[in-house]
Amino acid sequence: MLDADNPLLQAYDLPPFAHIQARHFAPALDRILVESRAQVADIIKTQTPFPTWDDLVLAMDEIHGRLESFGYLLHLLTTTRPGAAWAQASLECTERLHDFQVELKQHPTLFTLYQRLADSPIAEHFAPARKRVLKKILGQFHQNRSAEHLSADLNLLKLRIDELQGLFLENLHMANQAWSKAFDDEARLSGLPSRFKQQMAQRARDAGRPGWLLTLSEESFGIVTQYADNRALRQQMYEAYSTRASDHGPQAGHFDNSDILRQLLEDRHRYATALGYSDFAQMAIEPEQAVSTEEVLAFLRAQLKRQHGAFERDVRQLKAFATQQGFNELQPWDYPYLANQLRQQEAGLSKQALGVWFPLESTFAQLLLMATELFGVSFAERHDVATWHPDVRLFEVSEWGAVIGYLYFDPFSDASRDGYPNTTTLRSRRITAEGRPRHPIATLHAWLPRSVGAAPVLLDHLQLRILFHEFGHCLQHVLTRAEYRDLSGISGLSRDTAEFAGVLFEQWCFSRQCLVRVSRHYQTGATMPDKVAGQVLVFATTQASWETAVLLRNALFDMELHRTHGDGRTVQQVFDQASAQVGHLPVSANERWPNGLDYLVTGYGARIYAYAWSKALAAKVFQRFQRDGLFNPATGRALRETIFAPGDLRPLAESIAAFTGTPPINAAAAPPGGRGAAPASLN
Repeated sequence: MLDADNPLLQAYDLPPFAHIQARHFAPALDRILVESRAQVADIIKTQTPFPTWDDLVLAMDEIHGRLESFGYLLHLLTTTRPGAAWAQASLECTERLHDFQVELKQHPTLFTLYQRLADSPIAEHFAPARKRVLKKILGQFHQNRSAEHLSADLNLLKLRIDELQGLFLENLHMANQAWSKAFDDEARLSGLPSRFKQQMAQRARDAGRPGWLLTLSEESFGIVTQYADNRALRQQMYEAYSTRASDHGPQAGHFDNSDILRQLLEDRHRYATALGYSDFAQMAIEPEQAVSTEEVLAFLRAQLKRQHGAFERDVRQLKAFATQQGFNELQPWDYPYLANQLRQQEAGLSKQALGVWFPLESTFAQLLLMATELFGVSFAERHDVATWHPDVRLFEVSEWGAVIGYLYFDPFSDASRDGYPNTTTLRSRRITAEGRPRHPIATLHAWLPRSVGAAPVLLDHLQLRILFHEFGHCLQHVLTRAEYRDLSGISGLSRDTAEFAGVLFEQWCFSRQCLVRVSRHYQTGATMPDKVAGQVLVFATTQASWETAVLLRNALFDMELHRTHGDGRTVQQVFDQASAQVGHLPVSANERWPNGLDYLVTGYGARIYAYAWSKALAAKVFQRFQRDGLFNPATGRALRETIFAPGDLRPLAESIAAFTGTPPINAAAAPPGGRGAAPASLN
């Protein structure tokens, strides 16, 4: 293939999705690696006498940026496009790309050049951003070179860790795909939302059978356990979902993640201790704001103590309601169902009735307008540029008439894949040595269920929060003013800093004023009456402690699991003890939640606590909006300039202090506050 025919080798501002095919990736990577090696050799030759910022740091950053963008694009397309050709492209390119990136981060001559520049007299006069970039680069060199010098076995261990994480997810996917339940009698589906039953009917038709087909997913688990009047159906769904990929439940022994998880924990511990850490948890939180695992545990215990009253209140309220409904003994699959019934009674509003006010199309449009008012930027949809799927939309983000970034909106879930709402990036902002900006590109994967037929997609309150949460991540990525890739991209932030913007934007969803503003009735276009907004908030905050308890349980379990590895306890024993410490959640003997907890293998190992940590900080920041006005442009600009604009220039606590005008504090010292907690589905 000629280079001129390969769209991946042409200069572009936005990826030319209409022309990219799977066969383009391998030859493009061949060419990029050849060119990059030649460029590195030239940089070393010219910089050895006297390393400089432009010709060493920015020149190497151009190479890293090209490799990074190629990797982002490869991952996006090979995970969203089915077929053997795309799987082969991933197989041919992913490891080679990763190996070369690691090679650059371990390159001894490059390390020497960076160190000489950092130690030079001129570097003493560098701006803080340049000093921070050099510190991050040298830190990566130290970590990668330490691993390289210990032994080749350690590199093999890292590869095995990656493989085990992939196997964990693959087993979970197969376990989800293997379970289903068919129905010929619609009466057995009493209570389930009509939209969900329509989806079940479509799945049955796709499978070539009549009736309705129930499959296993986070969405189906949540809907069935909350809505199904059929208690036996709730039990079947609960038992299937809580035992996925384990040695218990309806698929006992099939796709079992138990041995994979044990080996993964052992390998993580060996890897961390070989690098000089006491355990994997200590290594995982090193880039985070917390200074020790003990501080994290103290924070989580303090959060539990603060929630104790809410836990007790919700239990008393739910059990009293259960008695009224004729339940003599509650099982774990009864709690979500009764809690939902109680929410509807307290609010005088059903979940379905709530959704009529939040059609996806108009809600997202209002969310963009809200960001425009707060941050002084505009969003213009581009219809002249192809995306990777017909459902995906592209928005150009501008300020004072000039483009500053791009946002791809990928709204819907894919029934053929397991997934969850998340934000990814295709490029981080940087200014080249010639002074040209490379605009940031963020992608919002909302993973919302599709509507059936011509009906609009209607959002419930949790889905509204998900949309706000992921949009917050996108704004943090696009609205930065950081000039260097190492500081500007959200993928380079610590986990607790990266989650902050998402958790912060959720807070608006618990405001009556915001609910009214973003609402539009899907039939009339009318905004939500203030009274209905109040009902929505009652619905959203009634029996809300169960969600908080799940987050705290998973965070405690995750931290203990990685902190105390080797103490003789099994994974399930650690989980059971964390669950007992929370004490609020109902349990059954056969549950094996750790085997299906994908957060353990998707970058959150020993860092699930980041959601709760970020929430405590977000509550402090949101207090200023409550004081100044939720849509106050001056406050919005202040948020951008003090927290989003600097990127990773300084610790989040310092940026928050600049925004609030108070001394820096960490989450452990922050007062309780804020509404809602990020559920397991948020990223």
